[in-house]
Amino acid sequence: MLLGFTVLTACGASDEKKDTIKSNKKTEVNIMETSGIPNASPTLADNSVSFRAINQIGEGLYRLDKDGKPALAMAESEPEVSENGKRLIFKIREDANWSNGEPVTAADFEYAWKKVVDPKTAAAYGPQMEEIVKNATPILKGEMSPDELGVRALDEKTLQVDLENPVPIFKELLTTATFFPQNEEFVEQQGKKYGTSSETLLSNGPFILKNWNGTNLTWDYVKNPDYWDKANVPTPKIHVTVVKDTNAALNLYNTGKLDRVELDGEFVKQYQKDPNFRTSITGRSVYVKMNQGTAGETTVLANSNLRRALAMSLDKQGMVDTLLANGSKPLDGDVPGEIMFDPEMHQDFRKQNGSLLGYDKEAAKKYFEQALSELGKDQLTLTITSGDTTLQKKQTEFMQNQWETNLPGLSIKIKNVTNQASFQADVTQDFELLLGGWGGDYQDPLTYLNLFLTGSPGNHTGFSDATYDELVLGAKGKLSNQPEERWQALLRAEQILLKDQAVLIPLYQGGRAYLQIDQLKNYVTYPIGAENYKWIEKK
Repeated sequence: MLLGFTVLTACGASDEKKDTIKSNKKTEVNIMETSGIPNASPTLADNSVSFRAINQIGEGLYRLDKDGKPALAMAESEPEVSENGKRLIFKIREDANWSNGEPVTAADFEYAWKKVVDPKTAAAYGPQMEEIVKNATPILKGEMSPDELGVRALDEKTLQVDLENPVPIFKELLTTATFFPQNEEFVEQQGKKYGTSSETLLSNGPFILKNWNGTNLTWDYVKNPDYWDKANVPTPKIHVTVVKDTNAALNLYNTGKLDRVELDGEFVKQYQKDPNFRTSITGRSVYVKMNQGTAGETTVLANSNLRRALAMSLDKQGMVDTLLANGSKPLDGDVPGEIMFDPEMHQDFRKQNGSLLGYDKEAAKKYFEQALSELGKDQLTLTITSGDTTLQKKQTEFMQNQWETNLPGLSIKIKNVTNQASFQADVTQDFELLLGGWGGDYQDPLTYLNLFLTGSPGNHTGFSDATYDELVLGAKGKLSNQPEERWQALLRAEQILLKDQAVLIPLYQGGRAYLQIDQLKNYVTYPIGAENYKWIEKK
């Protein structure tokens, strides 16, 4: 009798386990990426795929809420602020823990921030702290020790932050990966392997990254049982698959293996009457970088007439209409529109600065002829590097056709590589022309213009201009409490970047067209900033 009862109990437990697995499978969210994760270290990440991953497994003092506003996260309350606004005292919440069970401490923030500004680290986002956190600028230049950065753990749960000036966007900055904490003992144990696989990462965010070996094209976000706000994380698991071809992604979506798929070109027209079709505008600025040279060496693209000819010979409206059709808009500047507004006049930054480098093929032809004369050449061959998704291949082919048609004497070679290789080419400045872009981290023009400061790890163009640097650094520092003067400085900086110097070839402001199953709820995206899966749920 006892044996029989035991057998029945075992069967019952087995059936219950099967039901749980089945239930979990039904509620598992399935989404896509177009590239593998190059790196998941908050210090070394320099691309949207990495930041998207880090935003799910990590968390700073604040986290963007569903409406895109900074909400308390690792900080248990708003900071105590000094009278001059330059010193902030944060309390780290008592229930904040790492996924290995250790508490998140003020020392974790101090260690991470000092690591970011250490020149030895060569962090792509070190300049985010420049002219903001006290002493960050001289530290980044190698003139002071990282230990002198304005951040200090007063005790296990109390963090003191000293600023150069009160910064109106500081809360927004604190939601970004650059300002996330890191567990010193764990990071130092991992050494150079930190952030290169699931096993070399710790999480203090809603999810833990699983089944990622650093190169594979699928991985999982599994709910973090040690997360302080786990009660508001409804999904046990998110499965991610890298799909580079829209047609292949649609096949997965239509067979129930993806819950959401982004569309472009002919697929937008094909599915725009589907009840699950949706669109939105983003803050992504897409452009082509031009390598003017590095380490004292220059390239033909140091010729400003050549840069201007390349920028003005592309029919951006044609690209948007034929290849994208997803709500993207031609862009004649670096900063996108309809997102950032003058603090006093409440006017759109993009409308205020207007078209700085637009399509004009006749003018482009004259600039090209002048460039050839100055370079002492009859013809010229350039190579454009990009990722290898279907869309990226079509875009580079479109530009190749436009350039060779509108600029007689120019030949264009296309180099399509993996997105990881394209990111690496950008970082090492190993390109002539590079299709890229920037999605921004916070809703301020500074998040776009900050990239092109002299020596910025995000620059990678060879561009350097003292007036530009003064304007952008002023907007980060001495003009912080003069909102209108600050705004005018940012407008002028963008004019120097494009109208005066033609550093980039602006293409378009990204739109988003996608299919999403009705059962998928709270897939939170922002015009600017990494997507947030904290509240995602499959009903």
